[in-house]
Amino acid sequence: MNADSTSTAPPVATTPDTNDGVRVATSERLVSLDQFRGYTVAGMIVVNFVGGLAAIHPVLKHHDIYYSYADSIMPSFLFVCGFAYRLTMLRRISRVGAGPAYRHLIVRSLGLVMVSLVMYGFNKEFKTWDKLRAFGAWEFCATLLKSDLWETLAIIGASQVLALPFIALRARWRVLATAGLMVGHLLLSGWFNWNFVHGRPNLLDAYWGAAGKTAWDGGFFGVMMWSALLLFGSLAFDIMKATRAWVAATSLIALGLTLGASGYALSCLSTLYDPDPAAAAAADAAAKDLKADPAPLSPVWPPLERLKTKPWRHWLAEPPLVPPPKTRAENYWMMNKRIVSIPFVLFAAGVAYVLNGLFVLACDVGPLRIGLFRTFGRNALAAYFLHHFVEEAMLSVVPGDSPLAWCLLGIGVYFAVTYIMLRSLEKQGVFLRL
Repeated sequence: MNADSTSTAPPVATTPDTNDGVRVATSERLVSLDQFRGYTVAGMIVVNFVGGLAAIHPVLKHHDIYYSYADSIMPSFLFVCGFAYRLTMLRRISRVGAGPAYRHLIVRSLGLVMVSLVMYGFNKEFKTWDKLRAFGAWEFCATLLKSDLWETLAIIGASQVLALPFIALRARWRVLATAGLMVGHLLLSGWFNWNFVHGRPNLLDAYWGAAGKTAWDGGFFGVMMWSALLLFGSLAFDIMKATRAWVAATSLIALGLTLGASGYALSCLSTLYDPDPAAAAAADAAAKDLKADPAPLSPVWPPLERLKTKPWRHWLAEPPLVPPPKTRAENYWMMNKRIVSIPFVLFAAGVAYVLNGLFVLACDVGPLRIGLFRTFGRNALAAYFLHHFVEEAMLSVVPGDSPLAWCLLGIGVYFAVTYIMLRSLEKQGVFLRL
């Protein structure tokens, strides 16, 4: 969905970039990037369709509090966008200068937000004029910005704008910016954003409005974390340009495993929110003495004192794809896509780096070319636009309680129709760009 999303292979002609010394290629597409992008678009098409089908396994559906296969798709696409974003910005800056390049990017990003609004509307429906007037202009805008705006294209557009000051800087500055965005999101979540996203009372309600309204995919402040994923992708571009493809692939995979392990390690803090009989008894005793209820645990600042009483064998969190126990209180340290937590972002970035490295090995070092991924990858915006309407048509005859066989038939027809339409556009040389 990132416009001008072409990329290039290391051994082609390059021109020097005066911003940070990276040499920017000017011809031939990088096959691994197209294939990786195509894989993410194909995955998106599948998981969007099956979300409301009861017969489909939960691992293919989105979850707020643990990492499923479906939850890997959007972060990987943001990662790919970040790779292409840095490439196209460096090219444009070297060709027309920084000012025009930045203006072009802002206009293009706002265009993605507008396309999202055209596709999904305002996530509101008013049956009468009186109901619309009663809602109020300020409350309408507050609700839109808090939650209703944040579909995939709007998230990409807003994240590109937030990452814009950093995208052309040297790698060390982008690393610092990525860390700053994540730490900033943690601090804001501890201050008010956790309650803000979950529709609970918070200090922002009096100024913002939309009190009690929940958000998804991080809402307004979640853009900070999606921008961090864009910047992670931009760093993959630097790795690819710095060395030969097979060396870059091993570096990408090694970095991905490190980030994934870090994300999982931080997610182990979520086990501190399991019921603790000793702590509960002590809290009850204290409450009885004080004739007051014990203070609830903060969902963001973990109760580290529980490490002293928790057996070490219970410190490990469940692996990805496995839901946590229902007795665990929801908290920031889960791989939490609803708040877009640090463990979620680190693990998702790790998965994206590993996949990127594998696609480089398969497609840039090896000969792999998958036509379906090429078709989806080279026309991602058209794929996103078309699949939405095909999905609506097919789900009208595949109700949520359909048996598995009917669900699978519906998925097959839906996927085939979307692919055939995109393949036809590809054959005619029609590629949707902003």
